Amino acid sequence: MCIETPGQHELYLVNSCISFGTSPIVFDTQNPVLVHISAKKYLVRGEIHVDISSPLEEIDLLEDIVVDAFKSNGSSIDEISTMPVFAKSYQNGITVFEYSTWTDLGEDFIFVPRDSSTRRKKILFYPSRHQFSVSASGCQDAVPSITAKMGLYLEGSVSPATPDVRITILAAGNSKYAMLKKGDIATETKTNSDGSFFAGPLYEDIVYEVEASKAGYHLKQTGPYSFACQKLGQILVHIYGENDTEMLPAVLLSLSGEGGYRKNSVSGSGGTFSFDNLFPRSYYLRALLKEYKFTPSTVAIDLNSGESRAVEFRATRVAFSAMGSVTLLTGQPKEGVFVEARSESRGYYEEATTDSFGRFRLRGLVPGSSYSIRVVAKDNLRLAAVERASPESVSVDVDEEDISGIGFVVFERPEATILSCHVEGNDIDMLQPHLSVEIRSAVDPSRIESVVPVPLSYHVEVRNLPKGKHFVQLRSGLPSHTHIFESELVEVDLEKQPQIHVGPLKYKLEERHHKQELTPAPVFPLIVGVSVVTVVISMPRLVAIS
Repeated sequence: MCIETPGQHELYLVNSCISFGTSPIVFDTQNPVLVHISAKKYLVRGEIHVDISSPLEEIDLLEDIVVDAFKSNGSSIDEISTMPVFAKSYQNGITVFEYSTWTDLGEDFIFVPRDSSTRRKKILFYPSRHQFSVSASGCQDAVPSITAKMGLYLEGSVSPATPDVRITILAAGNSKYAMLKKGDIATETKTNSDGSFFAGPLYEDIVYEVEASKAGYHLKQTGPYSFACQKLGQILVHIYGENDTEMLPAVLLSLSGEGGYRKNSVSGSGGTFSFDNLFPRSYYLRALLKEYKFTPSTVAIDLNSGESRAVEFRATRVAFSAMGSVTLLTGQPKEGVFVEARSESRGYYEEATTDSFGRFRLRGLVPGSSYSIRVVAKDNLRLAAVERASPESVSVDVDEEDISGIGFVVFERPEATILSCHVEGNDIDMLQPHLSVEIRSAVDPSRIESVVPVPLSYHVEVRNLPKGKHFVQLRSGLPSHTHIFESELVEVDLEKQPQIHVGPLKYKLEERHHKQELTPAPVFPLIVGVSVVTVVISMPRLVAIS
């Protein structure tokens, strides 16, 4: 740089896209030194093209549109104001706004434009955000432009006018601009006192579905954004015992109606329940609980739209229970054991199963009857089966109260399988060394589970066979060309009966007899031979005659 006058001078650096700091550089011609200049900040610019299609909206875009700058980790950096660029604005309703910020080299930004106004309808931006990196020293490229449009708004109503109906707007597809996938909730609102709703702003690149709901009401869609509303009815149920202070157990309530409607529910504590959201129609309600009779037995209800009806039942005890427990010999409670109460004289029968604490309750025992209570050795697929119980049975006489304190000790059926059998048949002493018992799977007969030789005791025992069905049969080691051996085939199920005895296993043995049969001699050689002998014998006589 050529300087006209000697002495000290101040050097100012001006660049529209790079900042070199604010202090001037002092240069002395009497003491010239090399000047070092370093860039401090870089200018990042972007534009927003606003397309306002609704001239009725009074919009102060200069104050309303701002750009939020975030770091890549989502933390906020700055709120950037926008300025109109009149030279770039167009006559067809497009207004250009510019935003800018100074930043360091290597910074990463996410720019998110926002309509900060409080008016009813707001502007949306396409795309909704831009990511930008200051990666090279020098003037930076402009951030890709963002288009701004008035957001999409959905207006609808509910008839008759019903306030506080929940309106849910769902995305019917995947949006390119918003973080919305098909089925996501785009926005929610509620109807006003006049039944109308106004939802938005929404991006216009996808279609939306509208749903309406309110507890106690049935809403049916009649148009794209309109719904018909019907208030539903309610039936309140109160159940009392023989006296009003009696606490009843849970009662089964069965509600049926026209058109095949049916619903079963259980009353809550205090004997109360509410059937909600019922359409207007005729209903029939019954209360059911074992050991109780209800008055009335059935209630007919004609329910109008939005009507709430109260129904009362009075419960009377007509049968009673026998309660007790089942344990193992060790005192451990036994779950899943079947217990029955049988009245032989009157033909009554009740059954129960023990819970995880080994407790059982036999309900519905009729007063004035005698019952025999015992453990039933039924198979339970989840638990080990019971082999026997002590005592075998308990006799009780049922009166006007529950019976408790009945106890049984049960003995479980062993888990290990034991299959035993014995053999009978003719000449068994001679045949025993050649006999064996073969056990095959009934599911796959080609699979032999075990082959056991028959001992001198003729008794065979096989342990730890797989549970399931098996075939048991005798086999003989004698050659088949000398003896015919036949044995019956027996099927056993070690799943139902892990320990079982089969027998007697019987067989049939028959010896094959081979007889030597004579083969007829050829006729012609025999005739020739006889003829020769006859000639020889006759020769002397012939000589004498001659």
